[in-house]
Amino acid sequence: MKFCHLFYDYLYIDNSDGGICLCPWMDPKNSCIGNLLHDKVEDAYNGDYANYLRSTMDDQTFKFCRPEACPYIQNNELEEITPEEYEKRKKNFYYPAEINMAYDFVCNQSCETCRKSVFIPPAGYGEQMSAIQQKLAPYLDKAKRITASGHGDPFASKYMMSVLENLRPSDPDASFLLETNGVFFDEEHWERIKHLGQFRIELVVTINSFDPFIYRHISRGGNYEKMMHNLDFMSQLRKNGEIAHLTNTLVIQDRNFREIPSFIKRSFQEYAFDQVILRPVYQWGTMDEEVYWFKDVLNPCHPYHEEYLEILKDPALDDPRVYNFGGDTEHVARPYPAKERIDLLPAKVLPGSRIVVYGAGQVGQALVHKLGETGYCNVVLWIDQCFDNKCILSPNSLLNMSPQDYDYIVLATKNPFFAEEMRTNLIDMKISEKNIISCS
Repeated sequence: MKFCHLFYDYLYIDNSDGGICLCPWMDPKNSCIGNLLHDKVEDAYNGDYANYLRSTMDDQTFKFCRPEACPYIQNNELEEITPEEYEKRKKNFYYPAEINMAYDFVCNQSCETCRKSVFIPPAGYGEQMSAIQQKLAPYLDKAKRITASGHGDPFASKYMMSVLENLRPSDPDASFLLETNGVFFDEEHWERIKHLGQFRIELVVTINSFDPFIYRHISRGGNYEKMMHNLDFMSQLRKNGEIAHLTNTLVIQDRNFREIPSFIKRSFQEYAFDQVILRPVYQWGTMDEEVYWFKDVLNPCHPYHEEYLEILKDPALDDPRVYNFGGDTEHVARPYPAKERIDLLPAKVLPGSRIVVYGAGQVGQALVHKLGETGYCNVVLWIDQCFDNKCILSPNSLLNMSPQDYDYIVLATKNPFFAEEMRTNLIDMKISEKNIISCS
């Protein structure tokens, strides 16, 4: 039978109101077992509802687990044990050995995959943080493993830094997993927590891209120059043994998936990373469905999906130090969520104009279809980076045309990041910017 230790060892503090769960990847609507501010952890951890969630492993349904979010399920890594061994591992009383402090949302960045804007603490937030810290302190002192912080950046938050500064675990074998975007993991912040260096520290940094242009679009609010400086500092700590393990993370999306092979190589060749984690973009409820659709190249309906599958074949991904969080799984096929709308065509495009449609995704297909029905404009060429057939040609086909052969090149996308990428590609080809217009 399949066994997951998180059901019995893990405590996840999910938000600033004190809600506690057994696992970060369970269905959030059904995984809350109590509240840190109102319940004793051991009571909630051994309560009827917590044991009901555990029973879904007894019957092997795992019905509250989210396969699309859990790396163990996606990579078929749940431990296989006998029913007899399973009975031995079950206890009459459970106490969390691993604690994930994901309750603090303070972060210096506002990455679109995580939040729509920079988090501004509401009134009373500081008091909530202090109350949670006070309630959690006895359990942190006894924990074997502590993680900070799943929803924010611990080094950008005065609240989480206060927790880390004051930690004095009683277990000499305790370990820490610290997650950061790297901008504030510098000499000054390390000085405040370096006493934890006597324990095992694993540092996970999510930079998403080494390319400064892509980084600025993905890591909104980040500081590329400071982050790159800090990568050198982290690498030195790793070489000195002050950090036990160093991981670089890339959240796979439309902007950076082509960079995956070079991202892996640079992480290992230029820095002291022990591991590279590739995480699929996931809908945490913070993105509009349309934005998520554009970012999710694991979606078989995405125009870049086939190219993404080719990228996965690159030998760089065969390195045993690379962990693909999503494995070889694909996300559920989801068509473009917006309805076909001819009004996507910019108003300046007059009837009878000769246009080049750049983009063969859902927007491009809808636009070409409607124009074919109405005859409003004459599509003289249809291009896309991911297609090259008798109907849809490579953008390089423009080099065989004269600017007098068309009036406009229409960027057939509603995503401004896609549009900027397409525009940059055309300008690199020496196409005049005055003829380029965007549906977005």
